[in-house]
Amino acid sequence: MKSLYTKIVGLVCLVLLVSALIALLISNLFYYNVLQSSYSQKVEEAVDQSFAYYERHGDGQTDSFYDMLSATGFQLYVVPESGPIIRHGNAFRDETLKPAIIERVRAGEVYHGMRDYPFHLFLLGLFDNEVVNTVGASLKTPNGTDAVFIRPDLSRQIRELHLFVGAFLGLLVVISFLLLAFSIRYLVRPIKRLTDATKQVASGDYAVHVATTSRDEIGELSRRFGEMAEAVAKSDAERKTFVANVSHEFQSPLTTIKGYAGQLQPHVAPAGQDKLATIAREADRMAEMTRQLLVLARLDEGSRMRLESIQLGQAIRTTLAALAYQIDERGVAVSVDVASDVTVEADAAALEHVFQNVIRNALHVSNDGDMITIEAEQTAERVTVRITDEGPGMSDDMIAHAFDRFYQADTARGSHGTGLGLAIVAETVKQLHGTVEIDSEIGAGTTFILTFLRAA
Repeated sequence: MKSLYTKIVGLVCLVLLVSALIALLISNLFYYNVLQSSYSQKVEEAVDQSFAYYERHGDGQTDSFYDMLSATGFQLYVVPESGPIIRHGNAFRDETLKPAIIERVRAGEVYHGMRDYPFHLFLLGLFDNEVVNTVGASLKTPNGTDAVFIRPDLSRQIRELHLFVGAFLGLLVVISFLLLAFSIRYLVRPIKRLTDATKQVASGDYAVHVATTSRDEIGELSRRFGEMAEAVAKSDAERKTFVANVSHEFQSPLTTIKGYAGQLQPHVAPAGQDKLATIAREADRMAEMTRQLLVLARLDEGSRMRLESIQLGQAIRTTLAALAYQIDERGVAVSVDVASDVTVEADAAALEHVFQNVIRNALHVSNDGDMITIEAEQTAERVTVRITDEGPGMSDDMIAHAFDRFYQADTARGSHGTGLGLAIVAETVKQLHGTVEIDSEIGAGTTFILTFLRAA
């Protein structure tokens, strides 16, 4: 198995190598297309001025003149009209030169070898020490006409070398950074997929598949994560099935207990009436809990909802009618401000469950004389419902856990509840493609903000 460390080291080395090659190529292109002609022209001007000075003021001592040019930073390859070839300065790496070129230069034609030096992929003409890479000109001497081929000495081209090296290093840094940035995205991609998968599992969706073919530590982690997600999905499915079965089985004995409690009431002495009432009350509480557990089980199974256009005001009034006894018993007033034309796309039974649970929650924290306000507003695509109570409010920690199953903030809010109502609200609204939020502060009441799809 190739380790992640090996992959990173190999990737960095490859990036540096590729960056160096690309930087060298770009530097060469820059020289051949931008610098070559201007640099060659400077050398030609220097040769012209030097030769013109010799012709005007020279004393016929060509060797002294050539030595002077060599001392000022030039290499010379001189082909006299008669006699051996003369060299001044550092030797040329390659002295191959066509005789026809020599004859044309001796005849007075200027040879532009530096300007016309051909492009090589990774060989910079500026530093190629060949006679063909020179400027050629003729010089009349007492012994005839010399064909002089001249170029700057490599050892004296410090400025040009600095420019080239600076451009090369700058390109190397920029290209390496860009390639590393792109390559690291390739290495990080599996980690990002794994992060998204963990968020998906955390939200309760275990149908994840982290596709990866890498054989490093990240690949092994991804495969282990997939196995873990499968195990968690299986365990969660078994848990939901167990809860649904147990809740269903509890309904029959609880009904029996409530029935017998009712039958025993006329035959129990006054001293035992309180105990009998407690039995009936707790049986009712357990029956409500199992009913809500069954609702959650159906929601967890993803039971298909029948979405239809529902008039929001009518749905709220139906819910209030079902809760009329509890509202009167608590002495709470309810204000409804919902326009008659507001419609939502929802399942009628599911929408009633949502409103019943939220309004019951508001009733549990309200006191005699308090007001519960229900308002609605609509946009082009959404309908927002706000249900506000005047209760004690909720802290940030209570809001964070309000939709957790079996969570009860305190006795004031949950003494009569099961801790499942708001969990049912959250799951139901989610399956209705809506959202639910809580806006509250301690001592300032609580507002439940629900959004639904607006019916077309």
